[in-house]
Amino acid sequence: MREYDAIFDWYVTERSSVIGLREVEELTRSLPMGARVLDLGCGTGIPIAQFLIGAGFDVFGIDSSPKMTASFQQQFPRAHTACERIEESEFFGCTFDAIVSWGVMFHLDRAAQERVIARTAASLNENGKFLFTSGEEEGTAEGVMNGITFRYISLGADTYERLLNENGLELLHRGHDKADNYVYLARKRN
Repeated sequence: MREYDAIFDWYVTERSSVIGLREVEELTRSLPMGARVLDLGCGTGIPIAQFLIGAGFDVFGIDSSPKMTASFQQQFPRAHTACERIEESEFFGCTFDAIVSWGVMFHLDRAAQERVIARTAASLNENGKFLFTSGEEEGTAEGVMNGITFRYISLGADTYERLLNENGLELLHRGHDKADNYVYLARKRN
């Protein structure tokens, strides 16, 4: 995403080192050591991939920003990295025990979000989990980070739940975290 290349230097210093960690840590409690985890929209990898790698998971990261993926790859050379749009990705041709997409889905238009949910469901192992953030209410908004305008699109909680169900995923939890992100956690049905 061009916008993240434009704010790269600012983002590296301003991205919270704790937002999302509690939820990712809870997600990983049910995963076996060495489980394969995909970080969609991995950015620089801090803090989410950093935690996952430190906890002994086999981490794969995808981001569309060349600057973000270069930073990710430099910091975590043993992780698998791809610079590509998540809605067009083949997800390394792998299946995963968990997929995390923190702060990414709402940057995609409706059709792209639907493709990512379908691709995620197809790429999860049995009982695999999908953790992502997006809006609770349906709608579109704009916001500014470091002088760059970003567009945010939420399909709404009911639509996300329907799409998850249609793709063989069961919504386990949804709600606000301490930083007011709206978090969804789903599991692939047997």
